[in-house]
Amino acid sequence: MQQPTIPANDSERVREVHRYDYNNTLEISDLDFLSEMAAEICNTQSALVTLISKGEQWIKASHGMDLEVRKFPREFTFCAHTINTPDKITVVRDAREDYRFNENPFVKGEDPVIFYAGLPLVNSNGYAIGTICAIDNTPGELSFDQKEKLKLLGKQVLNLLELKRKSSELVKTNKELIYKQNQFDHITNATSTATYEWNLKPNSIKFNDEWWKLTGYDKTKNADKEITFWESMVHPKDLEAVRNQLFYHFEHPETRFQFEFRLMHKDGFWIWIETKGKFISKWPGSRPDIMYGLIQDISKKKKRSLEILYWKQLLDSLYELSPFGIALNDFNTGIFLDVNKKLIEPTGYTKEEFLNLSYWDVTPQSYEKQEEQQLKQLKKEGFYGPYKKEYIRKDGSRYPVLLRGVLVKDEDGNQRIWSFIEDITLRKRNETREKQRLNRIKHLLEVTEDQNDRLKNFAHIVSHNLRSHSSGISMLVEFLAQDHPVLEKIESFNHLKNASSNLENTIKDLNEIVEVNLTSKDNFQLIEVNELIDKISESVEPIALESMVSIINKVPKGLYVFGLKSYMDSIALNMVTNAIKYSSPNRESEIKISAEKMNGLSCIYFEDNGIGIDLEQHKKKIFKLYKTFHRHPDSRGVGLFLTKNQIEAMGGRIEVESKPDIGTTFKIYLPNEKN
Repeated sequence: MQQPTIPANDSERVREVHRYDYNNTLEISDLDFLSEMAAEICNTQSALVTLISKGEQWIKASHGMDLEVRKFPREFTFCAHTINTPDKITVVRDAREDYRFNENPFVKGEDPVIFYAGLPLVNSNGYAIGTICAIDNTPGELSFDQKEKLKLLGKQVLNLLELKRKSSELVKTNKELIYKQNQFDHITNATSTATYEWNLKPNSIKFNDEWWKLTGYDKTKNADKEITFWESMVHPKDLEAVRNQLFYHFEHPETRFQFEFRLMHKDGFWIWIETKGKFISKWPGSRPDIMYGLIQDISKKKKRSLEILYWKQLLDSLYELSPFGIALNDFNTGIFLDVNKKLIEPTGYTKEEFLNLSYWDVTPQSYEKQEEQQLKQLKKEGFYGPYKKEYIRKDGSRYPVLLRGVLVKDEDGNQRIWSFIEDITLRKRNETREKQRLNRIKHLLEVTEDQNDRLKNFAHIVSHNLRSHSSGISMLVEFLAQDHPVLEKIESFNHLKNASSNLENTIKDLNEIVEVNLTSKDNFQLIEVNELIDKISESVEPIALESMVSIINKVPKGLYVFGLKSYMDSIALNMVTNAIKYSSPNRESEIKISAEKMNGLSCIYFEDNGIGIDLEQHKKKIFKLYKTFHRHPDSRGVGLFLTKNQIEAMGGRIEVESKPDIGTTFKIYLPNEKN
């Protein structure tokens, strides 16, 4: 067993861990749900969320195992190795075969850890504070998709840890704020902190030192300013309302003035202030002529209120616009407390009717046991699902749904269930259709395969029988000619002899075509093109010399095609002999053969400067059977048709470029590897 390496920055890393959980008391119920998600993603029995302190591993959440102890020595843990590679997932296929863990007590114990996959939890400061890991007692692997999902899940774990940390800090901050608020109240009572005194006669106003700090203005330069100056600092949209409130309270001095408005800070930004005050009279029985008040900066509070309002409006919108049904139920009674529009759409109920029901009212009795099991899980784990069942509509019909939910407490401590309900009617229908479609395709494939086998047998029988009969006819004609030489002088007999010969050639051509279309790929192999061209050039050299045609092989060595050797010989021979056959008598003739790799294929070019082909006239029929384009005695119109069939039988294609009296280029594209 290999001890895990201690990172060089481990002391800083441990301090980061303590920011989230200083003394191993952190509890987040949602982490258990995420650990279950990890086990589901990785298809393992168990999963954990851990933090790695200086000498211990703390188990913050678990799924699939009952742990009496929630902390273990760091040197024996798999996760202590995982945090040493914070940029990747650590996967141990079989710990018994891994030198780091084969002697580990967790591997050699009664319920051994065999498979392990751990994702480091790296916080925003770059420290691996712990892991989310999946564990099983049999060897395993993770697919790319599973790893990506585990990474996304790790982000959610970090989000929860960050939220909990910030919540703890917020609680601490709130305690400090309460203390400071109490302190401030004492100071205010003793020193009239952030107070003002407004004398209507002679319309002057005095502030204490806290006011100048609050607004940023210089007391020495602004202490003698009249009320009109401070009115000019009020936000234009708030000024009229402030004046109206002041006038009302001036006319009703028995009430207390209280108002919130925006004021321009010395540095050019608006602050929200709340002012409280009361008009009084210096002399009994006279009209109010002085006002005392207290001023507080409520910018943060206002901002927080606006943010809360924004998020509330956003959540309300998501609640109503959600593509899933959302319901809030009482845990003890099952009564629906709130539902969104999407939930009640397929039920036939109105919202008011639905809120008089419980989930037992819309659940068929046949699901009672499964429902009780989900409630047990909810009570134990804090969540349930995903869980498929049916809902009962108002008319008594049913439709399938997929549910999942969490257990929460409201502000009064009552247990509530938030559920997310998806109507999967369309999904079920599509699944059924897809299954039926696949069955139909399977049946069609079976029928097609059977028909292909029959066609192959038929083609073999027909080609064999036709060849036998045509050979017999030719032989009989030859016998007649030998026995009765005089028949050679009869024109009709010569026509018969020619027809017999043509029939035999035609059947031979057709037999070759049949063989091409019935070719199996079992005999395909890698063929070196340069060597193939050299052999073909050597075999046709006498014909080329006689026709004064040069053959130039520019195919690079090491370029291959994957196909049938006999077909490649036939294709190359046909291309070269055609170029010799249709060479130009008006110039020195040559055949240039080159090749290159292109988009996973080998492209072979047969380029000549012969008499060419008029493609405008013949392009659509150039590869048709028995089509010829020149008056040459050896032209039968079979070669190009056969060549095209051979190329396509090997998974390739052929293209042609040609101009009369300039030359022709055939481009042949063929696979260059088995796959």
